[in-house]
Amino acid sequence: MENLQELALDILEAACETDEVREDPDLDLFEAGLIDSLASVVVLLELEKRTGVKLQPTDLEREDITTVNNFVKFLEKKVG
Repeated sequence: MENLQELALDILEAACETDEVREDPDLDLFEAGLIDSLASVVVLLELEKRTGVKLQPTDLEREDITTVNNFVKFLEKKVG
């Protein structure tokens, strides 16, 4: 499987529709206005498409996608 950091960046970049997510892995994406609850659904869909892992929306907490680093940790647990 591809590098989880790169996977996280690709998925969040698709969900946020910006490459700003690549600039700072600790940037709070919600505070920066780059992600919202609708985009979190996109994260789940992209994750399933790229890895085949099926998750429920309740499996993904807001904290899991607040930053790139948090999302990498989430991926390590779920995909890993």
